[in-house]
Amino acid sequence: MNLKKFSTRSFLHGPSIIFIISTIIFYASINHAAESRINIGVLAKRGPERCLEQWSPTAEYLTAAIPGHTFVVLPLPFEKIFSAVERGDVDFILANSSLYVELESRFGVNRIVTLKNKVFNTAYTVFGGVIFCKKERTDIRRLLDLKGKTFMAVDQTSFGGWQMAWRELMAAGINPQKDFSSLFFGGTHDAVVFNVLNGKVDAGTVRTDTMERMHAEKKIDINDFFVVHEHEDEGSHLPFRHSTRLYPEWPLAKVRHTTDEMAEKVAAALMSMKPDSEAAHAAEIIGWTIPSNYQPVHECLKDLKIGPYTDLGKITLYDVIKKYWHVLSMISVLIIMLAGSTAVFIRLNRTIRESNKKLSFEISERERLFEQVKEKNESLQKAMSEIKTLRGILPICSHCKKIRDDKGYWSRIESYIHMHSGAEFSHGICPECAKKYYPDMDLYGDEQSQG
Repeated sequence: MNLKKFSTRSFLHGPSIIFIISTIIFYASINHAAESRINIGVLAKRGPERCLEQWSPTAEYLTAAIPGHTFVVLPLPFEKIFSAVERGDVDFILANSSLYVELESRFGVNRIVTLKNKVFNTAYTVFGGVIFCKKERTDIRRLLDLKGKTFMAVDQTSFGGWQMAWRELMAAGINPQKDFSSLFFGGTHDAVVFNVLNGKVDAGTVRTDTMERMHAEKKIDINDFFVVHEHEDEGSHLPFRHSTRLYPEWPLAKVRHTTDEMAEKVAAALMSMKPDSEAAHAAEIIGWTIPSNYQPVHECLKDLKIGPYTDLGKITLYDVIKKYWHVLSMISVLIIMLAGSTAVFIRLNRTIRESNKKLSFEISERERLFEQVKEKNESLQKAMSEIKTLRGILPICSHCKKIRDDKGYWSRIESYIHMHSGAEFSHGICPECAKKYYPDMDLYGDEQSQG
């Protein structure tokens, strides 16, 4: 339908105007509801269904206490906690204490309240972990007995369901990655308890109150289990059997994008929650209190070198640069200057080597020429000496033509000249002598006829 065909007057009369107004109100209400929705991410340590049963009444309580806003619980498994906070899918996060410490370090979440756990109608703000096996396993009574056994925990990021027990095992000299025959993670606390009960693993660990609650729910008989390395209550009078030190309970924290005003309203509403309220009863808590001190959690993570302390004791390149940047800058300048000087030195050295090579060649050539000149001088001197000897007055016999030397000996003229000049002689006969001494032989006939 082409709306341009309607006149303004006809368009504003009748049911059309009512339809437009209703549509505007409808979409405005949708946008308002979307903007006022507050998501509370909750670690589903016993599964998503149990998480919704436990915490949905708290969301309804906050919706009623803070008008204009709708609070919704989002159950999150261990592996989804960090991504949900990083993407901004949640406005508040309720997770175990070690996850909170890491979320605080990585994403700047800030705790606003700590829950008060309900144990036999008494409030507790601390909890621990329990290491257990079936009672009939008499071969497991100490932590050291766990070496070579199969072991199951909840999750690598579960504080009460793994990290607390891990710290105690290390203190006892047990390396879980090497000393257990196998190490498994069940995903939920209930799964760990059932796997130990069914004999699929030798021993396991969960957070305190898990086994007591499952016993109250008639899922297990707690008397079928033996607690390994059972601790004293450390003055807290905690009624749960536990094998580890105690740590502060779960905090509710606001994520970075949540306003301080909204965080203050939520904190005030939760701390006003009555112990007998439906929300408190469903969550199995007494209520909420001011944020606890989470330093014991930091100490545990430091010992394990996990979470924000993964690189504890390791010196990274960033740390060195951050601390010694001014010294490194000076060193860099010196290195650059040294590199430039070295390049100049290398070029000069190359030039000097080439010059030395040329000079050595020239010296060698000069020496060769000098040697040649010395040899020629010697030959010349010898020739001059011989020539000088031949130039003198030679005593020669007028008849036989022999020459007398300096010692008075007479030698044939050719012998004397050969000895003093090195000249060689060949013998022949001249035409006059040939005619005189060999008249019958025409040795130079042609030559005479031509003459």
